[in-house]
Amino acid sequence: MPRSVIVAVVVSALVAAGALVASAALRTRASGSATGAPTSEKPSSTSPVGVSGCLVEPCQVLGRATVGGTSIELVADKGGVSGRLRVGGPTSGQVIETTITDMGVKLTADSLQCVSGGPSACLITGSRDGEAEVDGQVVVGRSDSWSALERPFVSDAGYLALSNVDGDSTPEVLAAQHDCQARDPASCSGQLIHVQVFALTGSVMGCSRSYSRLEKLPEYPVVHLTKAQLIPCP
Repeated sequence: MPRSVIVAVVVSALVAAGALVASAALRTRASGSATGAPTSEKPSSTSPVGVSGCLVEPCQVLGRATVGGTSIELVADKGGVSGRLRVGGPTSGQVIETTITDMGVKLTADSLQCVSGGPSACLITGSRDGEAEVDGQVVVGRSDSWSALERPFVSDAGYLALSNVDGDSTPEVLAAQHDCQARDPASCSGQLIHVQVFALTGSVMGCSRSYSRLEKLPEYPVVHLTKAQLIPCP
């Protein structure tokens, strides 16, 4: 066989082999891209958001507190439609996202309340436009180790706060509620009001007696109750 023919055959074979290898490599890469593509995940609650604390500019610090020597700031994005609790100052990596804003609640300058204790607690509150109902999220912690409780707290009568009721080192949540079993809170307007007391675990400790209106609650606007004043809830 002439040498030129042999060379042509060898070259053809090499080209064909190269094409097969390239095709196989492309199939492997495509398969890897389809099965190994990263899935979207919700940002970690402790992911840093920068010195300003903003995800959406402009933002502002709505409230500040110092608990056991730890700086606490409630930072809200434009319009108060989302926010985060920044523990330990602007350079801290401990940032806890608000969850009540996912329900349409807006944050205001009155949205943050913190009480020292063992553990300490901060309550983030807000309401929807035109509604008396107040929703709240509790964050608890010691020093620079803080975490959010999963359970939200709700007051259909417009008052939600932290207070120490049973005299120990841990605060409780006070939620004003109407003496009304209707599913629509608007239909309960004008009904008697009582205070429901929750432990930070979410369990109900008891309720106050009923009052004619919100302003009649004990020591309103900073309501104070003792354990001796609690009775079974209606």
